[in-house]
Amino acid sequence: MATRDEQKKLAATWSAYDAKVTKATSGMDDSALPEGMKEELAEQEPGAAATTRGVGNADTDGWDVPLLLLSNNEKMIRKGNATIRLGKDRHGHNLSGEGGRGNSHCAAIDICAGHMGWLAKNKNKKGNPLYVDPNFKIDAARVYISQKANVDDYFNLARGAVGSTSYADLRSCVAMKADTVRIIARDNIKLVTRGDQVNSQGGKTSNQYKKVYGIDLIAMNDSTDMQPLVKGDNLLMCLTTLMELIETVTTILENFFQYDQAFKDKVAKHTHMSPFYGSETAPDFKKVLLEGVNQAVSTALNCQVPLMLDLPMDFAALKNDYLEDTGGAVGGKFILSKYNSTN
Repeated sequence: MATRDEQKKLAATWSAYDAKVTKATSGMDDSALPEGMKEELAEQEPGAAATTRGVGNADTDGWDVPLLLLSNNEKMIRKGNATIRLGKDRHGHNLSGEGGRGNSHCAAIDICAGHMGWLAKNKNKKGNPLYVDPNFKIDAARVYISQKANVDDYFNLARGAVGSTSYADLRSCVAMKADTVRIIARDNIKLVTRGDQVNSQGGKTSNQYKKVYGIDLIAMNDSTDMQPLVKGDNLLMCLTTLMELIETVTTILENFFQYDQAFKDKVAKHTHMSPFYGSETAPDFKKVLLEGVNQAVSTALNCQVPLMLDLPMDFAALKNDYLEDTGGAVGGKFILSKYNSTN
């Protein structure tokens, strides 16, 4: 257990690291303030200046709030730079998305906090009001819900193993984007796919190709090296079976060594009785021959047969059951997930 001083030192180290690798604006970025507001703050008492800055959630003049361009069919709920936009599917200007293409069945709800992200301001360099469209790349945080959308294209997502939406293959969507996304449960979390037999576009969710119903975990938005996830229980059974086969090989070799050593001992120690005064002479070839036959039979039954017949079949069954997506995979023992992948 680290001491309190060690914990403080470690925290300081991580803070220094975060400061190097993470771009973040300060709580109040004075450099981005309009010139008139800078002068106003400089002349105000500390309490009034704090209120002007918005301390205590006080209203400000909205200098960091761009104006959102709306299409004719849209309605918006807004407070500061947080909006809920109701209308048709679009991810940018009025000609974008399915609403821009004039398609039906493409209702959408766009919830955004922080239009234009760190670039947010109320006026351009000429002092004119700054109008912006939704920007799925730089807006700070968003939850986007659409009845029909090419959502993977909107957010520029890697194709992954499950594939991507396209303008020829549109889907309803719920998409979340922010610097950090946290899903928190007091009990548990389920990620479930293919909950219905028909999707929102009226298409049947077929059993012919199940990969599209999987779950992709894609770090760095790079799916060039996607691989199926390993199924833990099946892998455990596979490794257990492999260990048992290795133990079988070990036993066979031990048997062979014992039979071979027993025969060699007989050969090394056997003697013959000489007709000359009963003295020992040459080896007893009868006993040697008999022992040789016994060892040959034992070696064949307990070493050669298992090595030549049993083990190849066992290894083939192991490969078929756990390592190939054919045959034995029907029994549910294949160690790789048929649906879920990661990089």
